[in-house]
Amino acid sequence: MKKTRVAILFLLLTLFAACLPAAAELPAQITLPCEGEDRVHTFIEYVNFGKKHRGRYQCTHCGYKLIPYSPYEDHSGGTETPTCTTGKTCALCGAKYGILDHAWGEWSSAGNGTHIRNCKNCYKVDTASCTGGTATCTTKAVCEACGGEYGEKDPNNHALVHPDAKAPTCTEPGWDAYDLCVRCGYTTRKELPAQHDFVYHQAKSPTCKEIGFASVACWRCGYFKNLVLPALNHDLKQHAAKAPTCTEKGWDAYETCSRCDYTTYAELPAQHDLRHHAAKAPTCTGIGWDAYDTCSRCDYTTTYVELPALNHALEQHAAKAPTCTEIGWDAYETCSRWDYTTRKELPALNHALEQHAAKAPTCTEIGWDAYETCSRCDYTTYAELPILGHDYQAVTVDPTCEADGYTIFTCSRCKDSYTADPTDQLGHQFGAWSPNGTGSQSADCLRQGCAHTGSTDCRKFTFRTAEGETLTFCPVCGQAENAAQLEKIEAATAWANSGSLSAEDVTARTNGEYLSVAFETAGSLTQPTGRVRLALPAGLLEGKTLVRIAPDGTQTEMPFETERGTIILTLDFANSELPVMLFRLVPQTAAL
Repeated sequence: MKKTRVAILFLLLTLFAACLPAAAELPAQITLPCEGEDRVHTFIEYVNFGKKHRGRYQCTHCGYKLIPYSPYEDHSGGTETPTCTTGKTCALCGAKYGILDHAWGEWSSAGNGTHIRNCKNCYKVDTASCTGGTATCTTKAVCEACGGEYGEKDPNNHALVHPDAKAPTCTEPGWDAYDLCVRCGYTTRKELPAQHDFVYHQAKSPTCKEIGFASVACWRCGYFKNLVLPALNHDLKQHAAKAPTCTEKGWDAYETCSRCDYTTYAELPAQHDLRHHAAKAPTCTGIGWDAYDTCSRCDYTTTYVELPALNHALEQHAAKAPTCTEIGWDAYETCSRWDYTTRKELPALNHALEQHAAKAPTCTEIGWDAYETCSRCDYTTYAELPILGHDYQAVTVDPTCEADGYTIFTCSRCKDSYTADPTDQLGHQFGAWSPNGTGSQSADCLRQGCAHTGSTDCRKFTFRTAEGETLTFCPVCGQAENAAQLEKIEAATAWANSGSLSAEDVTARTNGEYLSVAFETAGSLTQPTGRVRLALPAGLLEGKTLVRIAPDGTQTEMPFETERGTIILTLDFANSELPVMLFRLVPQTAAL
């Protein structure tokens, strides 16, 4: 029962709300039916409904909360600048609204099976694959979106015709029915060759070496032709080889013809397989002989003649005493014709050793391990150890604003040292310059540990700002005559678009009415030589127009770009003799 009452109440509220006009703003209270009577409902909060918001109201009678269809109102408020993907934030309900959405241009082919288009508002690039169209055997598919060709040709998508079959004759070829593509020439045609139906007549048969003759005639067309039949060549049979012996003949493998007396038979004569034996001279203790031959297959031999032994031809050799490392001998005999000897070796004496202590090498002097020498000869185990050289360890001293840096190299063993690798001093890195009130300016060094304060004379420039009025100011410290102090804009950045900047330290200053732009290093102005791009916070020009002031008072509205919360100016110093530019920040309602 309770659910039914709630449903009826909701239906009545919907019908009632549909009859209400849209209000310019949401009232604090509205009257809606509740339990059969009109009741006061109090506004609680704003609720987002797409491009509008409505109010959530609570009945003062039953406490039930609801969101009626009407009243409603558009979103409002917010300080953001709408883009293609972001909008303002409603100050009442917190909803995002006013998103511009992308303004897409036409699709164009990217040449790789995709096409692209650009947003005219934010230059976002949208990429998609090419689709549509049909590839054929000679052309690629054409994309329905960008009109460019993409993909590959379809070798199977032919424009086929079907020529009929044609039977071959005795003199003309024919073919079966086939397919033919009129675009690319593809065909399935297979030619059937022209051919006579011959009757064969042989007049003379060929032999192994001689040709024969025959004739043929076509029974269909009467065509007649005499034929020369080639020689048959030999019908060869193979015969195995037989090796000759010392007393019987043999032959190599050969062929014979089964049709004629052709053969390659060649006889090999019988002969001994002789092995020659060289002569051997007799020695002191062994016999010798003259040269002779024997057969390897039988017992055939030429005459063998033996020569008797010669006995030794002795020579005498004196004795030699042994040394530390060489073997000696007593007196002995040898034979001049042979290796006979009576020599008996005497063993080496070995070394008479003396010990020597080791000496360690140093950074600049050689050393050696413990070693031995012989008192009888020049034997030694001495081995030199090379100079160690210095083991330098590096300690780097970093440069400061006013002192050079360097590296000290010290040997870990002997403490020898030297200095190398000098680096130039860093120089001071000054912060913002402030006026001293005496025509000069000062700034503290920002480097850690440096307490230096720099001071330079102000370089002032005078610009005519109106009829009879001028502005004289220092663009480095911001001190101005007849105007408020120009304060530095910390978020300002600049870069060269053409030409060059001698320094990257841009100093942009403003007092809300004037804006100065210059470039300085260590308090001194530098002169750009070309076009410079300058980026400033976007809030600087909110509700204002930027006007450039020439030294002679000429004023020109300055164009700029807006990008991600910044404004970007292009400053042309190519033909400027001054290193500074001055601008006015003019409220948009004021006339120039």
